Amino acid sequence: MNPMISVVMSVYNAQNYLSEAIESILNQTFDDFEFIIINDGSTDKSLDIINHYAKKDDRIIVISRENKGLIYSLNEGIKKAQGKYIARMDADDISLPQRFEKQLNIMNQNDDIGICGTSVIVFGNDIKEKIWKLSQQDSILKTELLFSSCFAHPTVMMRKK
Repeated sequence: MNPMISVVMSVYNAQNYLSEAIESILNQTFDDFEFIIINDGSTDKSLDIINHYAKKDDRIIVISRENKGLIYSLNEGIKKAQGKYIARMDADDISLPQRFEKQLNIMNQNDDIGICGTSVIVFGNDIKEKIWKLSQQDSILKTELLFSSCFAHPTVMMRKK
């Protein structure tokens, strides 16, 4: 049986943050997902970290090859995805534990919504915490898409169809 969600994450030399990113996905309150991690030719210890988690959790699918870039890697992961929904994740970000549960509720209750993203909390050692509030209105989002991405990629869940 196919998972409800396919999580797609491309990794390139992300050893410093990768464990936290992976754990934030594995610790979601909604757990019917596959986690497709593409090692995009990393030269640091990223592949070792990915393989460590893959040995512990069979939801992780590892693709490892030479560097082909983010867009190629994401398209490769999407082609492999078996879920009804695709959730994006970046190797240097953290998802809150109820992310998938909350996004699925919205998507399942609103057939007219094709993509669901969230605002972002930016934090770090040298960064004062701040929140990036992103648009929520359909008409504003469509206008913003003409000029740039109006979604924070590691927060996005979309219907695969």
